[in-house]
Amino acid sequence: MKPDLWTDSQSVGATLLMGGSGVRFGCEVPKQFLLLCGKKVFYHPLETFIQSGFFEEIVLVCHPEWVNIPDLPDFVRVVSGGKTRQDSSLIGLQSFTKKPDIVLIHDAVRPFVTEEILRQNILGAMQYGAVNTCVSSVDTLVHSSDGETIDSIPPRTALLRGQTPQTFSYALILEAHKKAQEKKIANASDDCQLVLALGQRVFFVQGDEKNIKITTELDLQIAETIHSRTIFEI
Repeated sequence: MKPDLWTDSQSVGATLLMGGSGVRFGCEVPKQFLLLCGKKVFYHPLETFIQSGFFEEIVLVCHPEWVNIPDLPDFVRVVSGGKTRQDSSLIGLQSFTKKPDIVLIHDAVRPFVTEEILRQNILGAMQYGAVNTCVSSVDTLVHSSDGETIDSIPPRTALLRGQTPQTFSYALILEAHKKAQEKKIANASDDCQLVLALGQRVFFVQGDEKNIKITTELDLQIAETIHSRTIFEI
């Protein structure tokens, strides 16, 4: 059931982006469909979404060849994604049967999103209209414009590492996507870029170091370790 966090009848929806083909992972099976501790990767965040009770509707935006996902609750729908992440995100936004007031967008290959991160995202979007999930950088980051030499080393305290979810007023993020199409912006790496391009501010909420993104085989091995340790801690 929805917790007593928002009592003004604002509806909340979620999209889980899972349209990747697994090219970077080097596997015929997309990484979101690989097994993580006996369960497909995407089921881990999906179960957190469902168990939270926060969402009226959840849209899974899948690779067209992987849309056959059985035994889902009635409020979880599956649609085919597009050629890019930006395309898939817009498809997800347009696929709700009833347009929500707030929409949370998450990468299916981040299996360890927590209910608290979801909660803070939703509350942040209700207050500010647009929020990202971020963690501090423990590494020194360098900037290189030519890919060969270092231009600058920005102060680490001013730099954050972006994760997902990213959560928005539905009307705002839909406008951001439409403006991007008008400006022929075609392959943004995340939705916050599109909101910033509108001149709108994006706030952030605290993420978690465990909220990793599975991109490589090593990431999957790390995820196995995180999952095993979490079970042990419980």
